[in-house]
Amino acid sequence: MVPIAVLINIPVTIMCFSYLAYCLFHGGFHLKHRGWRTAQENPRMFYFVVIIVFLVGLFNLVIPFMNLR
Repeated sequence: MVPIAVLINIPVTIMCFSYLAYCLFHGGFHLKHRGWRTAQENPRMFYFVVIIVFLVGLFNLVIPFMNLR
């Protein structure tokens, strides 16, 4: 039987990596209250968002398989 944590984290991981691929492909990200920003307008924030989304996706992918006991 598959634990419920794995079933919840798999769609979250897919969404994170999909958004990451979309941001990298289109060269920008969505900034709250300011809309779409390109990597040329805010390069530091762009790379910050890319790294954070990647780490969240990776964290959600790896954590259910770790034995934390």
